[in-house]
Amino acid sequence: MPALRHPQTYLERPADVREDPARHRALAVYYGPELSPVLARYRRVVVQPGHFWPERVERLQRRGVEVLAYLSLGEDDGGPAAWNTDDIHPEWRTRRVNVRHPQWREHIQAQVERHRPVFDGFLLDTLDSAATDPNQKRAMIKLVRLVRQWAGDRYLLANRGFDLLERLRGSVDGVLIESFSTTWQGGYHAYQGHELAYTEGLLDLTRRLKLDAFALDYADTPILKRFARRRANRLGVPTFITNRELTRL
Repeated sequence: MPALRHPQTYLERPADVREDPARHRALAVYYGPELSPVLARYRRVVVQPGHFWPERVERLQRRGVEVLAYLSLGEDDGGPAAWNTDDIHPEWRTRRVNVRHPQWREHIQAQVERHRPVFDGFLLDTLDSAATDPNQKRAMIKLVRLVRQWAGDRYLLANRGFDLLERLRGSVDGVLIESFSTTWQGGYHAYQGHELAYTEGLLDLTRRLKLDAFALDYADTPILKRFARRRANRLGVPTFITNRELTRL
């Protein structure tokens, strides 16, 4: 997407809109390996389960933090497997999976049941990988519903997946709108008017479905950070601003 040439023109904050620090500490998405004390400032945090063994998770939970484990439902970063396709993600080098494959469902069930006793919930990622194929789309909807059964009362946060969302109400608790105001793709930049209107529409959809709404933004300069935070504040949605690798707090 093309960069916004003059993001400073979008940084003016209306006089009746005030910053709410608590709102912007609602969620952190952190894939780094270190247990930073900054994480304890957030109500919920998403981490890579391989980086946070039970003792680390418990340390955060004792501070009142809900810890969610990352879980990819549409792509696999492991070795050769029966469920993998030849479609490779150009950025992350992960493989799109055949969501209909029974062994993939068994694989996901095993992860949920292994992490459920430790974590407070899951971030369900790569849902969009199934959006263009009707068969895969139906399989993804079924898989998310199965994850809900396996996870019990654990909190489920969907990352995007807006083509599926109408049918996922009742299966997920909240939605993460990734790249809400800014993105790293094509270089860090702010979205333009029609792109901002699109993500605001996604926020409206999430709220209409009565799901929790969170934003995730990417920035490498103070100007981009201010732009993302002020827009999120104006729209009343918490945002977490980080780098491409999601290792910065």
